[in-house]
Amino acid sequence: MAKRAVSVTLEESNVTWLKGRGHGNLSAAIDDLVSAARAGRLGVQPSHRTVVGTIDLPVDDPSLEHADCAIRDLFADSLARPLQAAEARVSYGPPRIPKRSRRRG
Repeated sequence: MAKRAVSVTLEESNVTWLKGRGHGNLSAAIDDLVSAARAGRLGVQPSHRTVVGTIDLPVDDPSLEHADCAIRDLFADSLARPLQAAEARVSYGPPRIPKRSRRRG
């Protein structure tokens, strides 16, 4: 998997601990620590592995039987807003030839 550079600010004691854990390579130590935490190998279960429970369903329609109407209304509202669009200008005719500068000697 590709890696990405990030900036991390840590307390000095945590930097010292990470250096000892990763043999001086902070990036590898942090990457290993995060990978272990995500896999649940640190004894701490991650708070979010899925989106289940992250969406609040309406109390009056928990089975979303009326969701179609709500989406249609949102879509209609979106279409009712004015649309601003502009096309790129197109020049017609032969292309212009740039003038050559004359050197004065």
